[in-house]
Amino acid sequence: MPDAPRPKQASTGPGANARWIVGGVLLVLAVIFILENRDPVGIRLLIPLVIMPQWAALTLTLVIGFIVGMLVSRRRK
Repeated sequence: MPDAPRPKQASTGPGANARWIVGGVLLVLAVIFILENRDPVGIRLLIPLVIMPQWAALTLTLVIGFIVGMLVSRRRK
């Protein structure tokens, strides 16, 4: 009888650890950058001008970038 196909396991080698470390460092830097930029700013969203705290705009941009990155990485696999 042939062996049943095994599910792929996530890599746990040194590359995976480095990936988590780099991701963690980038996340910490992003949070520091966001916390340092708390002044209200005007942001043009196509037509309306929205005034919001700069940290909120940066956080929104970070979340959108994260979602786009997740969608792109899922397509690649």
